[in-house]
Amino acid sequence: MIFAIISYFSYPYIMNGGESIHKAGAATAAGPGMLIVEDEVIVAMDIQSSLERIGYHDVRIASDGTQALEMVAERAPDLILMDILLKGAGGDSADGVSLAMTINQRRDIPIIYITAYADDATLNRAKLTGPYGYILKPFEERELRTTIEMALYKHRMENELRRSEERYRRFFEEDLTGDFIASAEGTIVTCNPAFARIFGFSSTEEAMGTDFARLFPSPADWESFMRSIHENRMLVYHERELRRADGSPVYIVTNIIGGFEGGGLVELRGYIFDETYRRRLELQFQQAQKMEAVGRLAGGIAHDFNNLLTVINGYSEFILSRTAEGGPFVREMEEINRAGERAAHLTRQLLAFSRKQVLQPRVIDLNTIVVNIESMLRRLIGEHIELRSRLGGDLWMVEVDPGQIEQVIMNLAVNARDAMPGGGVLTIETSNFVVSRDSPRHPSDIEEGEYVLLTVSDTGHGFSEETGAHIFEPFYTTKAPGEGTGLGLPTVYGIVAQSDGHIGLSSEPGKGSVFTIFLPRARKSGPEREPEPGGKPALNGTETVLVVEDEDVVRSLIRHVLELRGYTVLTARNGQEALQTVGKHKGGIHIAVIDMVMPGLGGAALAARLREEIPLIKVLYISGYTDRAVRERVAGERNAAFLQKPFRPDELSSRLRAILDA
Repeated sequence: MIFAIISYFSYPYIMNGGESIHKAGAATAAGPGMLIVEDEVIVAMDIQSSLERIGYHDVRIASDGTQALEMVAERAPDLILMDILLKGAGGDSADGVSLAMTINQRRDIPIIYITAYADDATLNRAKLTGPYGYILKPFEERELRTTIEMALYKHRMENELRRSEERYRRFFEEDLTGDFIASAEGTIVTCNPAFARIFGFSSTEEAMGTDFARLFPSPADWESFMRSIHENRMLVYHERELRRADGSPVYIVTNIIGGFEGGGLVELRGYIFDETYRRRLELQFQQAQKMEAVGRLAGGIAHDFNNLLTVINGYSEFILSRTAEGGPFVREMEEINRAGERAAHLTRQLLAFSRKQVLQPRVIDLNTIVVNIESMLRRLIGEHIELRSRLGGDLWMVEVDPGQIEQVIMNLAVNARDAMPGGGVLTIETSNFVVSRDSPRHPSDIEEGEYVLLTVSDTGHGFSEETGAHIFEPFYTTKAPGEGTGLGLPTVYGIVAQSDGHIGLSSEPGKGSVFTIFLPRARKSGPEREPEPGGKPALNGTETVLVVEDEDVVRSLIRHVLELRGYTVLTARNGQEALQTVGKHKGGIHIAVIDMVMPGLGGAALAARLREEIPLIKVLYISGYTDRAVRERVAGERNAAFLQKPFRPDELSSRLRAILDA
């Protein structure tokens, strides 16, 4: 169909095929440009005179098709008055209808046919060209004017409609939200590229015709959705989990309107936001909050247990050291001592998870750690599992506690071994990795920067997404009762987090598991040498020691051990009592053994107060756990050290002696 864009009333700016008449070279004062195509010159001039009398002064005449096409090419008119039975139309044209078809193919110009007579066949052909009117000869000027104005108005309206449709089409196709229309039965009638992308279709053509119900997790979910549409007629900011074309979950927020006619649903219209990324971040944040809460609980429990274990292990070891071999109850005391050590190991795992254990980081090559424990790992996993190492070259240094990273690797190896009872392959890989916004495989909450990757993968039975959501929670295990404590992977999580790293995992049932650990590149350039062990430490002394511990049994044990080693011991239940004891004591005090976590005046604050009274006093902090800020503060203090509970009597004595002799 041929379109127009202007009317008689729309001057001074006159559009022609979407362009202003200025671009066509016509003068705006003359009004719309007219082209009369008429082979009878007298008739053409008569029409021209009529047009000028009714206000159209930009009028040209073409006597045949060839001349008409040249004039159209030179300056397109706003409207053509075409003799339907034009003779000598030019080119392949035999009449005005054929010429109109040619013009239609080249230009968007409204055409009005002028005729005194035409047979039915010619009229039927003329209809195919989409004319904007017919004028029968002879005609009155009023009829001519009305027909022209209606044609120009219709052409303008069609152009505006076309532009509006084009704007809507572009908006629909370029919209970042998934727009769609579906039938009452759920068939996708139309959709934009964003909708296809959100649901994983390769094109809009593939998406159209799809049953919308197929994108719901279950028929019950679809029925619930449709029930809400019928009850509410629309859904505003409706959150729901749907399925992509491949069956994977997608979290969406949608606004949907049900189209009803006569009380019945006829279609669904809506747009969809893909909220999968935001939803994933929310779940990660909730998981982090839960892990933090569980970690605080675990740390508190470990602190209390460590106080008890310090007493149990301390006294059992003290009694064993004072009892002759084969004496009464020696075997029983050894069992008590072994049970205490196992309990201490469990509390260390809890502290590792809660990130409150004491680390001894140093700059080291991660490859060195892997190589050093390979033989141990082979014995650990058994001969039925093949161990493969793929260690990256020119690996960056990391600043970690080597013993704790060994624990991480061993725990992951044990987890892999248990997942491959029938044998398989355990692979340990290291590599450098730069995390940026465009990194394809880094977790969303890891900071940009340079990392060393430690990847431990297996070919075991894997686990589901639901299991993966709980895998790092303490005491969560998929093993049979009695086959695990549920602390192996939580310990890994805690050590990695305390080392400023991040751990990610991927697994599917039957496809094995992959644990990827991101450890920040060390700021220091070279590896640090491990301190060489000295000779047997001294245990005895004659100095005066101030012991500040709020747990009575722990305080009594420390006093008992140190007095047996020859020290003079002063004790206090808390910080205020310690300051009073110092004020009353007449002699010197060489060192203070202070519990970090006490009610009222804490360990670090007490040490600062003591240094005001005794500038050269040395401090040995003890605790069942400490947070990172406190540990860093202790590391920065002069003449201070830290001893983790539970400790053995000899550990206490040797650490105390080492500080005094430093």
